[in-house]
Amino acid sequence: MKITVEFDNEAEFKSRIKNPRGGKDDNDTPETGNKAPSPILPPVQQSMQQPGAFQPSAGPAFSPPSGGFPGMPAGDPAVTAIVNRIVTRIDGAIASGQPVDQALNWFRGQCGPDAANATMDQIKTVFLHKLAMPTLENIAKLMNA
Repeated sequence: MKITVEFDNEAEFKSRIKNPRGGKDDNDTPETGNKAPSPILPPVQQSMQQPGAFQPSAGPAFSPPSGGFPGMPAGDPAVTAIVNRIVTRIDGAIASGQPVDQALNWFRGQCGPDAANATMDQIKTVFLHKLAMPTLENIAKLMNA
């Protein structure tokens, strides 16, 4: 396969010898149409006082749903009272040097398979509240709470 290249004049030939890919010479002047576009700047941040801007104080204050959040304890006073006694006893035992891991593993077993990976805070705030009252009474009895 043979390729033939033709040039219109000697100047075009010489320019191709200097720059075979057809780019600009050192003698060429830059063209104004080939400039890179200017960078896009981020929008100017609006003041909090402008209309339509986010205003955290506008609107009613947040209040949780009337029955509590889904999955969270409903707030039975008897359950809350016994859980508070148990949590106080847990905190006292840990403060006196009881190994946290040992207590955590025991509570995970008492709270069931859902609590298998729970932290101590999750045990105290969520899983104890979900237990039936007889189970809570048994835990409190075992802990002298």
